Amino acid sequence: MTRDTDRETCKICRDARATHLCQGCGELLCLECQGTRSSVFYVCNECHHVLGTPQPGESFEKCPECDSDDLGEGKRVENICPRCHSTETIVLEEKRRTLTMNMRHAIQSLSYGHTKLREFQSRFTSAKRLLVSLRMANFLHYHWLESKIEDMQEEIPAVKTRIASQAEIVAKQIAAETKGLMDYNDWEPSQFPFIEGVTNRVNELGKQYRRNVDESLQRILLKIEELEKQLDGLNYYRNEFSDFYEYAELSVNELPVCAFPDVKLTGSDFIKADKSTGTLFITNKRVVFIAETGIVRKKTDIVFDYPLIYLNSIGEDGRIRKRVVLKFKQGEVKITCCEQTERVLPDYIEIARKFDKYIQTDLQRVRKLEQGDLNISEVRMKIENLVYSLLAPTRAMRDTKQSERRSSEYTRPWDTGRIVNPSGYDRQPRRNFRDHLEGTISRGSQDATQYRRNPEIRGLERELHNLENAMRNMVHLFRDGRMVPEEFIRRYKSLMRDSFFTKKRISDITRETQDFRW
Repeated sequence: MTRDTDRETCKICRDARATHLCQGCGELLCLECQGTRSSVFYVCNECHHVLGTPQPGESFEKCPECDSDDLGEGKRVENICPRCHSTETIVLEEKRRTLTMNMRHAIQSLSYGHTKLREFQSRFTSAKRLLVSLRMANFLHYHWLESKIEDMQEEIPAVKTRIASQAEIVAKQIAAETKGLMDYNDWEPSQFPFIEGVTNRVNELGKQYRRNVDESLQRILLKIEELEKQLDGLNYYRNEFSDFYEYAELSVNELPVCAFPDVKLTGSDFIKADKSTGTLFITNKRVVFIAETGIVRKKTDIVFDYPLIYLNSIGEDGRIRKRVVLKFKQGEVKITCCEQTERVLPDYIEIARKFDKYIQTDLQRVRKLEQGDLNISEVRMKIENLVYSLLAPTRAMRDTKQSERRSSEYTRPWDTGRIVNPSGYDRQPRRNFRDHLEGTISRGSQDATQYRRNPEIRGLERELHNLENAMRNMVHLFRDGRMVPEEFIRRYKSLMRDSFFTKKRISDITRETQDFRW
């Protein structure tokens, strides 16, 4: 599509270049041919309140805000279309710029897929780190948490494939809708309504893609939300147990279970220090209550500390003011707490009694989870390449043709009259030569030393090579002016971060599987 400058001339004088567009009738107008319409409006000279233009037969005498009689007149001049007398005239380049931005934003909706994947990756990594730190702090509750994380790790590759495939399908549909329309400078004013319709269809495709992404992530997001709730509860108990270690210690094979703050001791038939408020700690072996005692000289100390096997049962006392009764072998202890604590306290007592059924005993499994990682760089690079190809397909095709023309004909510097086709020297594509060279070197090293290389390292090195190529391509896009600086900085930092973690992973695997030869 080529832009015809004759079609952008003013439709009134048919001589000057059009600068404005009437949205009412679609006429192109130059600055000189625009009509004007003036109207008188009234303004209060005291409070500067604008009274507006009076209707026929109406007059303004006082200001409705300050009741002042000092009113002034003003004149409002508006540009109108000389054909339909509409005031909805806009600058032609501003209209083209608005359509361009709407089209670009509609196409960039494809980035929603890897954005949601990045958000899930961040939440998943945080949950995994929190679980590892809790296990290291001897909070071994709920051995099924590791199973949930492993299930999500097995499920996420299929989700990534589904999101990338859907992005590719939608990109093909967008390419069919926007064929021949991506060179914004060639847009003619008569095509603006058609381009608005294309933009609306692309927006609908983007909305459909976002719905598909949400549906793909719905199940796994529910799992991560449930996991985060359980981990937040354990982390809350760990923070509460920080006060426990200041006044008491855990014995051998004793593990923390839970802690309930703001518990008030209201009475007991065998404890002297009654009516104190503190925290009730429960482990798999003891029930400990640490509170602030004393009226004049207040101090925080252990009020009672009894083995869990001495606790016979838990009951309630009182009709209006209900109290929880802890029935020990020595006697009864009456406490008051919030409704939530009162509701879950018996359940946690049962968990503490049968804590061996709930704890995680395989810490090697936890360490393996810590080493695993969700890599979404492939999906992100694929979707970003789709977006770039949609935003500038004509320029990309032009650059591709120029590169093919340069590579198809090569003139030797010492033989300027002869043109050589380099395809006879290089039978394989350049992108396959590195893989061929790596395979040859690895086969030679295997024949010489009978050393079998870890296939995971091969995959990571290939991924690192792809990241380096992506960074180089991004630098070329930035130098050619096809990428704004803010977008370049954000994407380049993301690629550098992925490259750093990939190199770190390669070094870790190499250090673990290295075979020393003497």
